[in-house]
Amino acid sequence: MLEGHEILCLYCEGWDTPLRSSKHHFMTHLSRRNRVLYVEMPVHPLTALRYPEKWRRALRRWRQGPVPVQENLYTLSPLCPLPYHRASRLTSALWVNQVNQLSVLPYLRQAMRRLGFERPILWFYFPHAVSVLDRIPHKLAFFYLIDDYSAFEGVPRTYPVLERELLARADLVAALSQSLYDSRRSLCREIHLVRPGVFAEHFAKAQDGQSSVPEDIRGLRRPVIGYYGALHKLDMQLIQAMATARPHWSFLFIGPFQGYQGADVSPLGELQNVHLLGARPHESLPNYLRGVNVAILPVQVNQLTLNMCPVKLYEFLAAGKPVVSADLPEVRAVAGDLVKTARNATEFIRRIEECLAEDDPSLVKRRTALADQNSWEARFAMLETLIEGKLRGLARN
Repeated sequence: MLEGHEILCLYCEGWDTPLRSSKHHFMTHLSRRNRVLYVEMPVHPLTALRYPEKWRRALRRWRQGPVPVQENLYTLSPLCPLPYHRASRLTSALWVNQVNQLSVLPYLRQAMRRLGFERPILWFYFPHAVSVLDRIPHKLAFFYLIDDYSAFEGVPRTYPVLERELLARADLVAALSQSLYDSRRSLCREIHLVRPGVFAEHFAKAQDGQSSVPEDIRGLRRPVIGYYGALHKLDMQLIQAMATARPHWSFLFIGPFQGYQGADVSPLGELQNVHLLGARPHESLPNYLRGVNVAILPVQVNQLTLNMCPVKLYEFLAAGKPVVSADLPEVRAVAGDLVKTARNATEFIRRIEECLAEDDPSLVKRRTALADQNSWEARFAMLETLIEGKLRGLARN
């Protein structure tokens, strides 16, 4: 296990974002035996025009420098001068990112000095800082590729150039899905497949007779068909078609409406059987799952989702719930026949009806067993072993 190291994590969504991600889970775990600086994605001044509250928060946090959020774990919120964005050729230019990273570097170095970081492990989630990789003393450069970020809205056209450079220069790379692994392995020195995990014991509380369904969904008409997580990946037309075809079913969606994890949910607003709750704390999610009859993953099938391995799939299974998902490679690879897949609204409805009619207690045991085999603890140990091995190899050289 990794112990006694400094870890500089570049870059991440805000620590206080409504949804907990694998970044939060990994950095929280690593901070138990190491010191971690979690660096949020730099924010530029033009953000104030569209998201004034986000800019005010960024400015306030920038002035604070490294902020302790728990023992051995600090967050840092840099500012940068220019928008590096898909909006135009100018804002997508590589020199824009170069200027931004050079402007962030002194602030980053100052934070490292304050915390006593000398030669940290550089843990990349986004490749932007590859531009200044040689200017940050480090013992290892590790890139954890968890999404095909080039498919996200607004990502600069030159983003793949940065990603390819970091893939080539990183000492070690991990990919979250088989498709990411297959498409990048020829670009790396060393790459491993490390899927996400689940806090199985936490989500198994949905099966506990002592847990209670939250009051805000207790009165929903059954059956309840539910989803929680980021809303921006959802297929709103698919959901609208299902809800219209089955007006006596309740469709429940939990997730933030605003920010990059949110989405325009107005197409669903007039449907009386669609219930949009907004974000809910991670701790309460098993209680909400207890009130769900069938969990669904009605995501758009596109470049982004074809390359992802959805964390919530494991969580739904840990809760013992039947799951119907869009037809994604990782869903089939991870869950096989334990999850039903569908390609359109008609198939989704048919699969949901099959789940509602099932009467086989052994399926719940199989779901929870699969979740137990894919715990976050196992993933933490896997990555730590890989990183420790690479550190020993670099030390010998």
